[in-house]
Amino acid sequence: MFRRLLVSAAAAGAVIALAPGAAADPQTDYPDDPGRYSTDVPGMNYEARLSAPCFNWERNVFGRGRGGEPLQCKYIPNQTQPPGSGGYWTSSYALYGVQQVGAPCPSPQSAAQSPDGKPMLCLGARGWQPGVKTGAGFFPM
Repeated sequence: MFRRLLVSAAAAGAVIALAPGAAADPQTDYPDDPGRYSTDVPGMNYEARLSAPCFNWERNVFGRGRGGEPLQCKYIPNQTQPPGSGGYWTSSYALYGVQQVGAPCPSPQSAAQSPDGKPMLCLGARGWQPGVKTGAGFFPM
């Protein structure tokens, strides 16, 4: 009697444990290999990972992370040893490809790349301006 109860409980536990895996849709998982987007820029890094080290924080700074997340390589003071030896991949605003300085832009929280590879931000009425957003605000480049 006890053996039957134990066997049936184990079988029920196995069915319950395996059910979520069988019902999962693999198409909704984030792929490890991000796709290409129409707004991607020259020099885009498709192997970027959020918070991973990077070494190109001045030009061609954009990359794509898991699921196509836009990332930007930024030098963060006092975070690397020795100082100035590298940066880190951080989340970026939505990317809008290569743009001209001063051209109109879609919204203030947007990123783009200048023709010479510098990162740019949308500054509303001022349009696209080369620079990065820091804790102290906009830093022109």
